[in-house]
Amino acid sequence: MTKKYNKFLSATADFNLENSPYYWITQVHAQYIQNVDHALKKYGLDNSRRRILLALKSKNKASVSDLSEMVISKMSTTTKIVYRLKDEGLVDTYCCEDDGRITRVLLTEKGQQMIQKINDLSHIVLEKSFDGLTPLQIEKMLENLKHIFKNLAH
Repeated sequence: MTKKYNKFLSATADFNLENSPYYWITQVHAQYIQNVDHALKKYGLDNSRRRILLALKSKNKASVSDLSEMVISKMSTTTKIVYRLKDEGLVDTYCCEDDGRITRVLLTEKGQQMIQKINDLSHIVLEKSFDGLTPLQIEKMLENLKHIFKNLAH
């Protein structure tokens, strides 16, 4: 690695945690999850179930495998969450017509209503988190994060 990244590397003698991009990514993520979890408690939800519900909003009738990839979770964990959501009446499952090995998941009406509640709560958390940033700054941040993700995924 070239010297231009030295100040960001923990191996350097003068390393400062405050200069680590991954420190800040994890700090922001952890604080976001803490705030969202706190807000979701009033509906008996947690972040894991929220993520699955929102993934289904963007791709209803997704397979459990698709959901696992979308939320970057182990298949066994995703399966447990899906069946917990099913027990709560927020999703339903069925076997794929083309391949009986594939379980598809769809939102119920109750699940759709829960997504609206999640969105209302998330809006408050997002508005608070982006206070002082312009839409252009947020868009640039998204571009940068997508670029870093792409680098790490390949």
